[in-house]
Amino acid sequence: MTPLIPWFEAPVLKIPVMDPPLELHGFGFLVAIGFMVGGTIAQRRARAMGDDAEAINRLIGWLVLGTFIGGHVGYGLMYKPDEYLSNPIEFLKFWQGLSSFGGFVVCVPLAIYFFMKEKLAVWRYMDHLAHGMAIGWFFGRMGCFVAHDHPGTPTNFWLGVYGICSGQPDKSVACHDMGLYEGLWSLAMFFGLMLMDRFTKTRDGVQVLLFGLLYGPVRFGMDFLRPEATDARYGMFTPAQWGSIVLVLACGVLLKGRLGAKD
Repeated sequence: MTPLIPWFEAPVLKIPVMDPPLELHGFGFLVAIGFMVGGTIAQRRARAMGDDAEAINRLIGWLVLGTFIGGHVGYGLMYKPDEYLSNPIEFLKFWQGLSSFGGFVVCVPLAIYFFMKEKLAVWRYMDHLAHGMAIGWFFGRMGCFVAHDHPGTPTNFWLGVYGICSGQPDKSVACHDMGLYEGLWSLAMFFGLMLMDRFTKTRDGVQVLLFGLLYGPVRFGMDFLRPEATDARYGMFTPAQWGSIVLVLACGVLLKGRLGAKD
């Protein structure tokens, strides 16, 4: 096979509202689109099922905050602990480096607490969020793709991207792009969840737990394609692989409970 995706510069949109112009980078733009589209999808599902869509709208801002704070703190603790703990000011630079599992650790409990405080059916509303997260994750990971944020190891796979390899200036070499792979997986999961809504009747909570249960193995496998120079190993695995193991076990246990529940 031959890689098909050529090298491209990370896109930057210059908005002439000041001098020098305001720069809108592709990553930030796509992440913002992801939150907007994801929130809209989650609200649309809630509204279609007769639930309080406005509650999800009130939650979105907190999830944005949780994603960046939890994601950045998690990035520092899991990937650069020596650097961050020796210079704690780095934890405040939330725009530099994000960990998906760090975001999960903050946003999932935050959403559960919010729905409980609002006296809403937690599992039902978490399913709404699963739909929004799947499509939002697609846009967010496409942001990583256009910014070349997650290069993997060299490859001849047809989805390899030229010129993104870490520490490799030769743009004739192609590498795996983890952002692209996760984005495509998320899009597939979004359509899978929509098909479940259309053709099956599932107990509340099943869809969000399936989302986590299927994300874990995919992320676990993909992290073997990350170079050790950029993704530290603790024992045999990366931080995200350890997180994937915990996620799969937790979702598996909870899914078994939901399938056996009487409510």
